[in-house]
Amino acid sequence: MCGRYSNKKDLDFYKSQLLLEFSETKLDWAPSFNIAPTQNALVSTAENPKGLDLMHFGLVPFWAKDKSVGYKMINARAETVLDLKSYKPLLKQGKRCLVWADSFFEWQKQGKEKQPFRIKLIEQEVFSFAGLWSLWKNPEGEDYFSFTIITTAPNELTSVVHDRMPVILAEEERQAWLDKDVKAEDLMPLLNPFPADAMEMYPVSKDVGNVRNNHEGLLNPL
Repeated sequence: MCGRYSNKKDLDFYKSQLLLEFSETKLDWAPSFNIAPTQNALVSTAENPKGLDLMHFGLVPFWAKDKSVGYKMINARAETVLDLKSYKPLLKQGKRCLVWADSFFEWQKQGKEKQPFRIKLIEQEVFSFAGLWSLWKNPEGEDYFSFTIITTAPNELTSVVHDRMPVILAEEERQAWLDKDVKAEDLMPLLNPFPADAMEMYPVSKDVGNVRNNHEGLLNPL
């Protein structure tokens, strides 16, 4: 599962370091240390691989009656993403996206309590989850763009805290994920656990469990 993550980099970083342009004249984005479902976050899509867009975390399919379904669709399982009607069309139609992050959080049961851990890459300041996106229109006809993060089995590191982990795409895999000419079936080998030896994990404050808390101190190790 991946229900909370961080992205502390500003737009200038993505423009100067990753050479990504803003899809809109000005994106209403500020670094976030505690991104939660329904909140806006940065993505790049197959429609605009060199651009940055803002979408809501938690997929709302076009056929949904209301956007509350997004709370239940924050993640899609790699093992079933080609089978379920909510995800298969998006995958096959190229509605794929990169979800930009610099770490994610998981909780480990410790007796009656749960201890949050921050998990990040050792050598990359930012990375991207494999995601799918959708466009839903509310009754007034307004557009609501949203995404889900694909998860897979954990690696040796993350299995200590959870039985799932988000799919993190290596730099050389991003282009294939966003290439509409690549068949969905051929992308399945990308949806594997990221190498454990390229990641690090440490406990952080339980304050991260409250979505109202959003400050850099949440990323500090205990």
